[in-house]
Amino acid sequence: MYAIDNLGDAIDVTRDRLTPIEIGTWLKLAIILLFVGGATVGGPGLPASDGGTATGDMEGVDSLEELEAEWNAEFGDQVTFEELLYAIAILVVLLIGFGLIYALIAAIMEFTFIESLRSESVHLRRYFNQNLGRGLRLFGFRIGLFLAVLVPLAVPVWYVISTANGFTVTLAVLGGIYALTALVLGLLYVLISRFTTIFVTQVMLLEDRGVLSAWKRFFPTLRGNLAEYGLYVLLVWILQVVVNFGFAFLAVIAALVVVIPFAITVAVLVVVGGPALYLAVAVGALGLLTVLLAVMLIRVPIDSYFRYYGFLLLGDTNPELDLIPERRAAVRRHDGGVGSVPEEPSDGDHWDDDSDEETGQDDHDEGTGWDTSSNWDDDRDDDEEPDDDRDDGRGW
Repeated sequence: MYAIDNLGDAIDVTRDRLTPIEIGTWLKLAIILLFVGGATVGGPGLPASDGGTATGDMEGVDSLEELEAEWNAEFGDQVTFEELLYAIAILVVLLIGFGLIYALIAAIMEFTFIESLRSESVHLRRYFNQNLGRGLRLFGFRIGLFLAVLVPLAVPVWYVISTANGFTVTLAVLGGIYALTALVLGLLYVLISRFTTIFVTQVMLLEDRGVLSAWKRFFPTLRGNLAEYGLYVLLVWILQVVVNFGFAFLAVIAALVVVIPFAITVAVLVVVGGPALYLAVAVGALGLLTVLLAVMLIRVPIDSYFRYYGFLLLGDTNPELDLIPERRAAVRRHDGGVGSVPEEPSDGDHWDDDSDEETGQDDHDEGTGWDTSSNWDDDRDDDEEPDDDRDDGRGW
């Protein structure tokens, strides 16, 4: 099955894209991953499914009035209860605003990440600007999907909190139904979110479609290959559990190695005191950013692998939607890497141009197979099958 075969092919494609290691490329990909956050199966935390326990003795408005009275008695001279509520409201609005801005940038960065993986170079500003429209549409879809799950879960909780006077058997039964509904909605949210991020974004980029149009284009492929995509989800869940343990271990080691010199510097500056305290704050902030960047560098090959896995599966189940045909064909034909024998020389394949100049009669003429100038080779192509039965890039 493609979902199984592509596990190994994704390793080869990832290795060929990220090696030889170029620090500039890795740093740019790490910056992208600060926003993309990886293609994880888990989504935003779902509301807790304990509707029955949240219905103890409620005093409603009386409790709020008592809280206001207690606050004003203790701190009313300094900050009134109304001022406190206003401050909390402003803080919440600011947090929501920053969260929405981050989510918008993350949606645009999804396409920046895809462009960076399918090409030979990474251009942050160029890819970002080119995908503003797609990112806005993806952002809107994600907000709509989140609200479509949140509202059905939040409304019953709010109703119970505002009306229930205590625990009852009926309320317990309804709580069980609510928990089951929350589980189903959560699973649907996770699957739709993942398939949109991994597969639908490819269609959006390849055929310049909106989210819903891309889903309409992708859905027949999904419906016709349910076993493949079901196995894909299962394998990804298993792989991510295993990989996350290794990632956590490496991230802790990297964080310790990076943070030690910054911690020593900050400690010295604090001891010196005076104006050095401002410098200590700056050094501490720089240290945190450096730690975060180091952790993201570890994630570069991990997230790239999972994304290439999705590229390969979509291209195998529907060759018309193949985003990386050259990389797929090169890896499966020779297992030697995309960089060594590309299908067609691209603008970024500098090493390929050099190879053509130095090896005038190389067996691989511009990545099209054996030298077409040889007569016996033409006969061989007609009579014999390719070495790999997946040479056409469609699987077994």
